[in-house]
Amino acid sequence: MKRPVWIVGAVALLVTGLTGLSTPAAQAQSGGVDPVPGLPVYLALGDSIANGQESAPRIVDYATTVAGWRANGYVAQFDAVLEDRLDCLPAQSTNARTGCKQLQIVNLARSAVPAMNGQPERPGVTTQTVIDEQLPVALPMLQARNHDANPRNDVEVVTLTVGGNDIFGPITSACLGADPRGCPAAIQTAFTAFSGRYSTILAELRAAAGPTTPIIAMTYYNPLPYCYIGQANPGAGAFADWFLEGGTLPGLGTLPVGFNDLIRAISAQNGARVADTFGTLGAGDFLGGTDCLHPVRSGHTKIAADFVKAMFG
Repeated sequence: MKRPVWIVGAVALLVTGLTGLSTPAAQAQSGGVDPVPGLPVYLALGDSIANGQESAPRIVDYATTVAGWRANGYVAQFDAVLEDRLDCLPAQSTNARTGCKQLQIVNLARSAVPAMNGQPERPGVTTQTVIDEQLPVALPMLQARNHDANPRNDVEVVTLTVGGNDIFGPITSACLGADPRGCPAAIQTAFTAFSGRYSTILAELRAAAGPTTPIIAMTYYNPLPYCYIGQANPGAGAFADWFLEGGTLPGLGTLPVGFNDLIRAISAQNGARVADTFGTLGAGDFLGGTDCLHPVRSGHTKIAADFVKAMFG
C-alpha cells in the first residue's frame, strides 16, 4: 500500500528522532548517572522529550548540542523549581525547610543516536527501551537510596516520559493510509502492547521507590498542526487529537479510550501523578518544519509547568 509522503515523514520523525547520549559514560558528562553519595536525587526516565531535544539551538559540536538540550529541557527546568520548593531535609524545624538546593539530576533519557564512533545507530526510546536500558540503572539506585537508613540521600522525585515512539508509527501507518480498514486492529495491538510495558515500568518504579515517593508520568501533546504535516493535511491534527484523547472521528469511528487515557489510568493504578501536557503547547512552541515532534524551549517551559502543577498543585 502506498502511503502519502507526509505520513511517511511523520513515522520517520516520531520513531527515530535525531541524537542522544549512547552510553552511561557519555550521559555522565551531561548530568550524570553516578550521583554524589549522601545527597538527594531527582531521577528522570524517558525519550527525546525528557532528553530536552530542540530546547536549545543545535551547535556543530555534537556533545555540546546534547548538553545544551539537557540543560534547557523540561527536566532541567523542573529541577530548578524542585530545588527552590521541595522540602527534602529530614528535619522537624520549619526553619530548616529551605528547599532542596543540593538536589542532583540523574537523567537517563536519550534521543535516537546516529551511527558514530564505529557504533550502529540506535532508534528512539520506547517503553521496551526503558525496560532494557533505563530500569537496570534506575531500580538499583532507588533500592539503595530509598531503603537505607539515610533519608538525606533519597531519590525524592521520579519522572517518566515515554510511549510516543511505541504508537505513532504503527497507528499512523494503519489509519492514515489509502486503506484504513486495518486501523482498529492496529490501535488495539499498539495500545495493548504499550499498556503491558508501561504497567511494568511504573509497577517496578513504585516497588523500588517506595509507597510515598512522588512519581510523575507525562501525557503527550499534539504537535501535528504546527509542522508541515498539518500544513499539508489539515485533518492530521484532528486525527492526533482523536488518537490521543479518544472520541469520535468521521471516517474512523469511535475510540472509547485514547492513548493519554491509558497513561492516566495506569499511572493511577501505580500511585503515580500525571503531568497532563495535552492542549498545553501551541503555536510557537515547536521546532516545526520537517520536525513534527519536538518542542523548542518555550514548549519545554510549558511542560515543566505541567510537572510543577502535578507535583505541587
